[in-house]
Amino acid sequence: MNKPRLNGSTRFSDSCLNAFNPGVRRKNRLGRRERLENSSTVQSGSMSNEAEPWRAAPVQPPFPVDRIDVWQICLDAPDSAVDLQEVLARDEIGRAERFHFTRDRQHFVRCRSAVREILGRYLGIPAQDIRFSYEANGKPQVVEDQNPQQLRFNISHSSGLAVIAVASVRAIGVDVEKIRPDVEYLELAERFFSTNEYQALSAMPSNQLARAFFACWTRKEAFIKACGDGLSFPLSEFSVSIDPDAPATLQEVRTDPRAATRWSLFNLVPQEGFIGALAVEGPAQTIEQWRFDLDAESEG
Repeated sequence: MNKPRLNGSTRFSDSCLNAFNPGVRRKNRLGRRERLENSSTVQSGSMSNEAEPWRAAPVQPPFPVDRIDVWQICLDAPDSAVDLQEVLARDEIGRAERFHFTRDRQHFVRCRSAVREILGRYLGIPAQDIRFSYEANGKPQVVEDQNPQQLRFNISHSSGLAVIAVASVRAIGVDVEKIRPDVEYLELAERFFSTNEYQALSAMPSNQLARAFFACWTRKEAFIKACGDGLSFPLSEFSVSIDPDAPATLQEVRTDPRAATRWSLFNLVPQEGFIGALAVEGPAQTIEQWRFDLDAESEG
């Protein structure tokens, strides 16, 4: 089998996973959302692999100095959902209209609307007034004249769930995946992962293989996204830890022996049946987890 062909509008994960499962579409099985009120602060270091409670979104979050905020958003709209396109820019509306399937268009609009609402809370700018510039790999950033404190953010979504990570100054990347049982885990790992990762996965018990594979996958993608090198960064040239029940770590980067000391990785468990990872430049920091109710915000 040839390596899946990638393009700028397709996530590496979707392309490769679906290439090993022809005809299989990602199912949207996100369960009923709960509004959890318990504290979800995570101190420097690893995050528990049990589902941490995520707090209801603050109206005015403090600017994330020496802290990382992670937000989760449901992308599936209830029947009563209002039209959210009014906060999007013209180019975003154009992108939304190019989606063939209604569900994909809906997810894009809801995700970009949530990003604008969340960033606006930090910046003190109305959601519709935020302007983005785009890096060479397509990664959006708030334009410099609206962002004097260098707010950084990154977005990932899978099967009706989006995760947005926010920090200041430091490079950041996030990835989330629905854990899928319909994947040839070892075949994919042998083709795309490092030798060390493939050998570690091969030694995993079969009942732990799915979680270990997606833990490795999301940690690698989060690191790639934080680096800004996107799909051009060889996945086989660096290694991360694969145990989903142990702290996430960057173990080695062949082209940069000191990279592992300059980056921090964290596990994320946003919903049952999902797994995610966060990568941030520099030492570990406190992480706050928030649940953003886009429909309540729109109706308010």
